[in-house]
Parts: sequence; C-alpha cells; structure tokens
Amino acid sequence: MYKTEILYEPLPIGRIGVRRDNEEVVIAKDFSCFAHMLEEYICFGVVGIVMPKSAPEITTFEQMPSLLRKQIRVVDDENEIETMKRLLFNLRKEFSVKISENDQHLIFSKDTPSEIVQRIDKVHADVKKIAIGFNKHIQIEINPEKSIGNFRYLREKSCDAQVRVILAQLESLLRLYGDVVFNAPCPPKETPPRELITVFDRLINDQSYLEYSESIFYLSAPENRNKALLKLREFECDIRSKNFVSTGWNYLAKLIKVWSGVPLPNSSEIASIVQGQSLPALVNLQEARLNAIEIWKKSTLTKQPLRRDGQPVTDGEIRWIPPLDSMEVYSPSDNAFSLGKAGDLVEVLRKVADELDDETKDDRA
Repeated sequence: MYKTEILYEPLPIGRIGVRRDNEEVVIAKDFSCFAHMLEEYICFGVVGIVMPKSAPEITTFEQMPSLLRKQIRVVDDENEIETMKRLLFNLRKEFSVKISENDQHLIFSKDTPSEIVQRIDKVHADVKKIAIGFNKHIQIEINPEKSIGNFRYLREKSCDAQVRVILAQLESLLRLYGDVVFNAPCPPKETPPRELITVFDRLINDQSYLEYSESIFYLSAPENRNKALLKLREFECDIRSKNFVSTGWNYLAKLIKVWSGVPLPNSSEIASIVQGQSLPALVNLQEARLNAIEIWKKSTLTKQPLRRDGQPVTDGEIRWIPPLDSMEVYSPSDNAFSLGKAGDLVEVLRKVADELDDETKDDRA
C-alpha cells in the first residue's frame, strides 16, 4: 500500500519583545507553532511527515512528543542539495552569491538589492523542494504562481544564456500542474495540539484512513486520477463513521495541484529532477497556517519564542509581547510577516514601557 507523506515545513511567526534592562526593542522569528499544523495534514491524508536531514529541527528531534516523532521520517537530502546547487550554479556565479557548506544558506554581497536576494533565495528553496518531492514521492508546499514569478523575474535580470534556459525550463515544469478538488475530513478548529497528535496516531492505524491516504497519493498520476477520486468519495462515509472523528468533524473541499499529464520538458538539466515519473503533488497550507496561529495565540507557547532548532531565541531578560490580533503570517513563499498594525504596536509598547518603569521603581523601593 502506498501512503501519502508531506515534506516538513517550518512555521515562523514574527515576535516582538523589550529588554528589561534598557528597554531595547527586539524582533525575532518564533517557530513554536508547528504541532497545530497536524489538522491540515490529516485533511490531506498524510500518514507520515518527511524531515530532511539538513533541517535545523533535526537537533531537537528526540525532544518531540513520541506519538509525533514516530510519524516523522528523516531522509538524507544530500543528493537534492547537490542537484539544486548544480542547476543554479551559474545563477549564483552571475550574482556573486556564495553558499555555506555547513547549513547551505546563501551568502550575498552587501550591495545586492533586497529584491534579488529574496528571489534567488526562494528559487533555491523551491528547486530543492521539487527535487525532494519527486525523489521521495511526497507532497510539497509550493505556490506555483509565485515560483513562476520568481523564475521569470530572474530570467529577465540575467545576462547568462544558460541561466535563462534553466529558469525557463523550471518555469515550464510548474506550468504542467492543474487543480484537483476532493472532500476531506477536517478536525474541529479548537482541538488542542496534544489531542490532535493522539487523533493523528489513531488515524494512521485505521484501515479506512490508510486507504483514503493511498487514494490521495494516486491523485498525482494522471492515469490513476479518476479511479482515485471515485475511491475518495467511497471512503468519506467510512471515515465519518469512526468514533474518534464523528463528533464535531466536518468535510470541506480541499484543492491540490497535480501533474496535468502534458509531456515533460525535454531537457538534460531538468532530467536530473524528473526521470519519467509523476511530478509531486503541490499543496497550499495557508488556511491551516492561519488556523494554527489562532489556536497558538491562546496557548502557553507564546511566552518564550523558539528558534527553528527548538532552542530559546535568546537567554537575555526580554519581556515578550503577546501576539497581536492584527499580526499576519504568510506562506513559505514569502519572506515577510506582519507584527501587527502600527497603532496596535505603539499602544502595546507604551504599555510595556510603563510596566517596566513601574517594576524598576518597585526594585528601587
């Protein structure tokens, strides 16, 4: 039996804090919200989560809840990293970009425009994800429209003919995708993370859910798609009848992007990623991201922001401001995030300044 797996994606959230000793404002990325993403993983029939060996989270793998940890498959992504580095070598060379051997992050010269930095960074991330998705036969999160925009932007900026050819072929690859919609079981939005992990563990041991997962896996292949869609409709009733999914659950239309069946580009460069098999399915987890963040805001996880490797952002004495209602978090295709509206930030910073001032007066007294 084939099973649907998904590539692990971090969920960075912008946080703001104030140092207690000098009232300096600190801005950081917080990665403490991941467990809430399981809700959407269940909707897409996920049985396993694939974490690349190069991911920073690997250092805290043993600290994850055991029920979640056993569903995470760590894979060696060295070949995919090499593919990405080789395909985009001339692009980095043209724009004077170095690549770190330790963690594979890109190093730009100081005078590189920020727009170029963001586009090149995203192109590298997407090429690596496409390679992993294809080689490991798993779902990946990519926004095709934004990725195509990045390829086209850099193609117009490049003066290297080979760079332009490769970017054009990568663009054509993403244009081969079409939409498929199916009904998916959705847990109640207010389900706590620990309960979600337990439900996830029970589902992946249930035959109906495993068959549901297998059908979603087969949506990737054009020749199996109609049969898989028919099976998905049959499994809907079976999964509804399960005791642990009957109360408060609903069925919502979910969309994934899959290979349309149009012949793949005939390219020696692209052949290093695509070798005659189906392209990986693309999913959009933005709705899940928004739901996860709303639940996360009400949890104790907001008290101490965590780095992507699971360690505290800083050891310093910082008063972290609770997430504002006006904050926004975007998809992995975006570098930006919103800490909140200006008026909300001004108000909460003034409040924190007054509270820190009162604490200082109390200490002196």
